[in-house]
Amino acid sequence: MKNPIMATRELVRGAARFHDLAYVISKSKTLIKDEIPHTSVVAIDGGDWADAVDTTWNSTAIAVARRPTEKMVVIGEDGEVVTYASGESKKETLKPAPVMIRNAREIAGWVYACGMKRQVYKRVGDAKWVAMHAPLAAATEAAGFEAIDGSSENDLYAAGWGGEVWRYDGKSWSPCESPTRVILSAVCCAPDGTVYVAGRQGVLLKGRGTSFAAVPWAEEVTSDLWDLCWFRDKLYVATLSALYTLDGNRLVKVDFGAAGTPSCYGLATAEDILWSIGRDDLASFDGAEWKNYE
Repeated sequence: MKNPIMATRELVRGAARFHDLAYVISKSKTLIKDEIPHTSVVAIDGGDWADAVDTTWNSTAIAVARRPTEKMVVIGEDGEVVTYASGESKKETLKPAPVMIRNAREIAGWVYACGMKRQVYKRVGDAKWVAMHAPLAAATEAAGFEAIDGSSENDLYAAGWGGEVWRYDGKSWSPCESPTRVILSAVCCAPDGTVYVAGRQGVLLKGRGTSFAAVPWAEEVTSDLWDLCWFRDKLYVATLSALYTLDGNRLVKVDFGAAGTPSCYGLATAEDILWSIGRDDLASFDGAEWKNYE
């Protein structure tokens, strides 16, 4: 029989803490139908499902802070925050209030959140967030960040609406050259300094500094690309229905083996384990075998 959590909820995105512990934002199918704002964070801990923390507001942003202390951080669209560690949850708030938070990422141990109007926040301590926005878009301008990543605190990249990619060098944000106008949904900074950005209609960009170009031939996959993750010397690319690796300039579909064909969307990694989070599935990969948590 299917686990009650998986049977009654939809998964949104997640963050990994250890090789055997990942947190996932889930939504009650009943509450979604009734249009009731909520977030229900669940954990897969040592192979077992457990409830972690619930809220009365919507969230699509989650990350695991390593600094200044280790804990899970979930961020609401309107700037509400809840942290969780050792069975204890605490509330925080982003100030000044954001327009709409879209995503979060742990970078160099710190949690960064990004959102519309090119807003960026950095969590520097318990209940302490610093606003470090890129030049804010005009009230009538449809602009904002859907994803953020970086190799260090002084080398950040954010991407989003209108094909925009911006770089932060530790002092200020600068716009990057981008060959597309589609919404960009994911950013991944590889260990060699290459930065990958993905988005709608199969668009995949690569570059560094302030210059980006489309990966040639990657357009053979035309589905929207929702997330990116670097794992064991490979770039993993997620759509809603499949997972790919980038081999040269070609996207190669991942074979999940005995794990079947799980739904996909978000990616996370910790302690040499890759996690794939789809609306109806959570799977992990140790480099040799996939495991689907039902």
